[in-house]
Amino acid sequence: MKKMLFDSKIVIITCLIFGVSACVNQTISTGVEDAGPKVAFVPIPSTDRMSIAVSRFTNESVYGAGLFTDQSGDRIGKQAADILIRHLMATQRFNVMERQDIGKLKDEAALMGQSDTEFKQSLKSVDALVIGSVAELGRETTGGSWLIGKEKTQRVRARVVIRLVDPKTGEAFFSQDGAGDATMSASSTLGFGGNAGFDSTLEGKAIDAAIVNMINNIVTTLDSRKKRF
Repeated sequence: MKKMLFDSKIVIITCLIFGVSACVNQTISTGVEDAGPKVAFVPIPSTDRMSIAVSRFTNESVYGAGLFTDQSGDRIGKQAADILIRHLMATQRFNVMERQDIGKLKDEAALMGQSDTEFKQSLKSVDALVIGSVAELGRETTGGSWLIGKEKTQRVRARVVIRLVDPKTGEAFFSQDGAGDATMSASSTLGFGGNAGFDSTLEGKAIDAAIVNMINNIVTTLDSRKKRF
């Protein structure tokens, strides 16, 4: 009798161990429709590249207003601009000029003895300006419980809008919006497993996914415009 009870305890413990290991899960995924810059864009020599700049990128969503800001301005907007610039540079088809932090460049030039006139003369002109905003950004948390475990999922959705402008004429010749999301799921069994705490990186991943989902059209439009000149 004792042996049977002992064997039963072993079976129960073994089942619980396998049950825990089977249900422990923590994953992060992004909603990306295409491969963006991972598509085989053919690099071109820097002398043949179109010169572009991101002139303004802001956060216009209600979610980030007042929460994701710092002393120098809009953190989410700057993050989106940096992500877009990274993807554009990854194609190796454009010379990307700095415009958003041009004041810092001007201050550095002054430290090196350059006058305002010399600084302006040394700046390279651009063929197109990129203007954009994070139009929508929202987070939701869902979860459920069952007999021996629970699950928690965090999801952030982002929608980014951009337009391309000719700096010589002010003509906006292209506009597009892209949407993306980032999800983190964690499940636990009998108190063991993943713990889906607040993850502030999901905002950046969702914005990145939104930009990736429209980067191919941006590159194609800029390439076709370059061929006109």
